[in-house]
Amino acid sequence: MGNFAGIRVEERTLIVRDRTRSPARRGLARTWLLALVPIVAILAGWFGLRFWVEHSARNLIYVSFQPARAADLLERWNPWLGSPTSLRWLLAEAHRKVGDRGRVRRITDALAAEGVESVRAAAPFLLLEAAAGTPQRVKEKIGPLLQIYKKQGAEVLASMVQGYFTQGDSTSANQTLRLWAELYDDDFQLEFWQGVLATQNYNLEKALPAFQRSIELNPDFPRARQELAEVYIEQAKFEEAKSGYQWLHEHYPDNNEYITGYARCLLNLGYPEQAVEQLNKLRDVSGLPSPELALVCETNLEAGRVEEASRQADILLKRWPEALPYLQLQARCKAKLGEQSASEKLFAKAAESQTKRPEVDRLLEQLSIDAGNHALRMNLGELMMTFLDPAGGVGYIQVASRTVPNDIRAHQMLAAYYEREGKLAIAEIHRRAVQRIELAIEEAALMQQGGLGMEPPPAPSNPP
Repeated sequence: MGNFAGIRVEERTLIVRDRTRSPARRGLARTWLLALVPIVAILAGWFGLRFWVEHSARNLIYVSFQPARAADLLERWNPWLGSPTSLRWLLAEAHRKVGDRGRVRRITDALAAEGVESVRAAAPFLLLEAAAGTPQRVKEKIGPLLQIYKKQGAEVLASMVQGYFTQGDSTSANQTLRLWAELYDDDFQLEFWQGVLATQNYNLEKALPAFQRSIELNPDFPRARQELAEVYIEQAKFEEAKSGYQWLHEHYPDNNEYITGYARCLLNLGYPEQAVEQLNKLRDVSGLPSPELALVCETNLEAGRVEEASRQADILLKRWPEALPYLQLQARCKAKLGEQSASEKLFAKAAESQTKRPEVDRLLEQLSIDAGNHALRMNLGELMMTFLDPAGGVGYIQVASRTVPNDIRAHQMLAAYYEREGKLAIAEIHRRAVQRIELAIEEAALMQQGGLGMEPPPAPSNPP
């Protein structure tokens, strides 16, 4: 009883104290509570906005395959969110997907300078460099990188596979694909790169189901649909290819490659008017690859848009001044424009390029007998690329480069081709490959001199 009485006394004391609390103190407490409400709301809004921005950016980069939109989103909201490390790292990832090496390097360097763990800070740049042809550093750090990317670990393996393809090392690419299959089940990117490997080995029958499986696993993956459509074109299945490019064009209406691919299918199916209608959607054709630009030019010429076709033929001839098909295109344009003298000169120049065809036929016949002759393949590719078919010729050089990855001449010719085609990033990859091979040769020579007890030659002195 004494304990219960004590509790009741304490309760009455607390009630009395509460009743005797001054109104000023009660008002102050309410004021503080009211002041905290907007602060809590602002913090909740900030964290909610940050979560939305990060989630949306990841979706755009890794799921919707729209890295440019992800970069715009991050650059718009990062300043308002205080530029947190995680969002800047994602911004580097978006620029990696776009292929903007300079921006990726600046962001990753800044993250490293601020104390972010070195592998994590450099990860986007390492993957970009790996895909460009230097996968060794990613291979050395594959464990930490897979932990960093977690669910997107396929990005790490994809960069390695692409880098090995760039080097022409199909054996290492195949080994990486086998590791990939052990780590990840039912991965759409794995199926895609298996299809690419089969395509590079000219095994279209194996490439076809790989791309189909990739699309089955992720119907929104545009690269698999495009590669599948190209396989169908190689097999002359233009109706199936048209369906693939039609899907791509509907989902990415501003993509020039998909527009021209769709138009190419329509033209092969005998619908030139519909092909012209699609090509009219192109905002700027000057940057198209030469085969697509030639298609646009040919279509415009057949449709009676001769002046426009002539301007496009001029672009082609600036890239490839001695290429037979482009000389003939411009000669036909000039003839329709009534410029007979210019047309005759162009046809005469085309005839000079035509004289190279017997030599090309002879090399083709020799190559059919001696398929492993690297020098023969290089000479054939160079002749075709210069005089008859630039895109076809570069195909032979690419095969030669994959067969002998350290051939400086092959990389130089590939760099020149992509530079003329306006693909400067790919040209830079091959130029850097040339520098890497030259450096390796110099180091090997120095090591050999050291082994023979010879001193390396002195550096040339500067003139007085």
